[in-house]
This record gives sequence, structure tokens and C-alpha cells, in this order.
Amino acid sequence: MSNNDVAEIQATLKNIGVTVTPEQIENKLKTLARFNVSGAEAKRNATRSLARAAGVDPSALYKGSSTPIHVADVKEDGKWVTLKVKVVQIWDNTSDKITQTGLIGDETGIIKFTIWESANLPPMEEGKSYEIKSAVTNLYNEKFQIKLNKNTSIVQIKEDINVRQQEEEFTGAVVDIQSGSGLIKRCPECNRQVKNGMCGEHGKVEGVYDLRIKAVLDNGSEIRELLLDAEQTCQVTGIDLAKAKEMAVNALDPSVVVTAIEDALMGKYFTAKGSSTGRYLIVKKMNLSMTAVNADEIMAAAEAI
Repeated sequence: MSNNDVAEIQATLKNIGVTVTPEQIENKLKTLARFNVSGAEAKRNATRSLARAAGVDPSALYKGSSTPIHVADVKEDGKWVTLKVKVVQIWDNTSDKITQTGLIGDETGIIKFTIWESANLPPMEEGKSYEIKSAVTNLYNEKFQIKLNKNTSIVQIKEDINVRQQEEEFTGAVVDIQSGSGLIKRCPECNRQVKNGMCGEHGKVEGVYDLRIKAVLDNGSEIRELLLDAEQTCQVTGIDLAKAKEMAVNALDPSVVVTAIEDALMGKYFTAKGSSTGRYLIVKKMNLSMTAVNADEIMAAAEAI
């Protein structure tokens, strides 16, 4: 551990009324090192242990500053922060250990969030703004994100937070139409996708039909995951929501809509323009590309992966 780490632990403890010397901190870190505990975990353990030794509840460490910071200021791992943000996107959840995951943002940028099931926190809604207190930062795959746990609080605010959108243009061949594309149903309360008549948050609901495409563009060296809403889906396929419902009713099978989308897009080259959210490019415009590129080679390479 560096002198900066020792000074940081000392300052953190001072904020909750605990005074320790650098020597006490160094001795605690050396003890942890003998048990192969190092890095950020060693700092957290040392800080909690020294707080307990001083008779202070370590939970005081997890309140963090009540002063909100900007998303762009999340630059350290393991920090407790307060943010004022708008929910940009809720992702389909694939783990029963997670209540909700997606993207939040402010005028400085966008960041991924995860609410753990053990936190017992209410889910947030797309398009609404919140103040999130005592969330912890985490660095994963060289990108920062925030985790919301049992020490975190979420309060909806009236302020409409402006979110900085990063515009991007990307050209490539459509090599995949992902699961969750086509005719879907959404919860009328939270807009999440309804599966088998059930919303993960509101239970059994009468879903509202929607149409979307989740596709992958590949230019031979990079890929982009695309998200097209009903309007964009109609523009690139000629299938609107009414036609999609008619197709599904006539075939007694909604998967015919996905098949039609695949027939319309797979292997063709497009230029997509939209807002980059970190995971998806939310498409605002998508046109067939006139770029002279061998889409067959890209398709063959993708199938070989």
C-alpha cells in the first residue's frame, strides 16, 4: 500500500470522528497482507476494523458524501457516492440476485447501475429522475459502474435531469437478430418486457404490445448492438405494430414477426445513426449502405465464431 492509501484511510476515518495514526493503519494493512488480502479489499477491511476498534459503527462509512457528484466524476473503485440522475435504459434481467440493471446518466455522461436483490430497494423507471445516495462505485472490464445495496437510498425527484447523449454513426452488416426482438408486450406500469404474462416487478399484468429490434452490426473489425423502437423497425422492415399483430394472429405464432425481420435485414449492409449508451446504439436513423463491402465475408466470419 502507498502513502496515498494510508492517507486516504486516515481521512475517511476522520470524517466519521475516528482518529488513527499512519502507523496504526500500516500495521493493520500488514496483518491483512499476511492473509493475502490486498488492494481495495484490504483498504475496506482496514477501515472497518479501525472504526470498530474506536467504538464506531462501520455502517457510518457507507453513507458517503451527501453532496451529489457528476457521472463523469466517478473515477475511483470502491467509493461511496451520491448522484442525481435520469434512468436512460432498463435492461432485461437475467439473474435472480439482481432486482434491476441498466443505464443512468446526467449532463456529463452515462453509467451502468445494478440494484442487488438483497438491497430490498424499489426499482426505478425509465425516463424518471432520482437522487441515489450511498451507492458504491465499481470498476469492471475497464469501465466504471455503480452498485446499489442495502446501504443505498433511492428518492425520485421532480428535477428533470438532462442526459448527455453521445451520437455515433456505424456501418456494417446485420449478422444477428437477438432474442427479445419482434412483437413483445410491456408492463403498463414500468415499461419492462412482460414474459409469460408476468412483469418482474408488478407480477401478473395485461401487457401492452410493442415492436422492436435488437440487432448486431459487424463491419469486420468491430460490432455494435442496435436497439430499434417500433417506428425505426417499421422504417427498415415495412412492418408496423398493427401489421405485426395481424401476422401473429394469422399464424397463431408471434415468432413469424422475428422471421420476417430476419428475412428483411440479415446479411444486408446498413448505416445506423443514434445515441450510444454504452451497451446499445439507440437508433434514430438507419439506411441501407452504398458502401462497397463484401457482406458475405463478414457473415461467414461471424458464423465461424
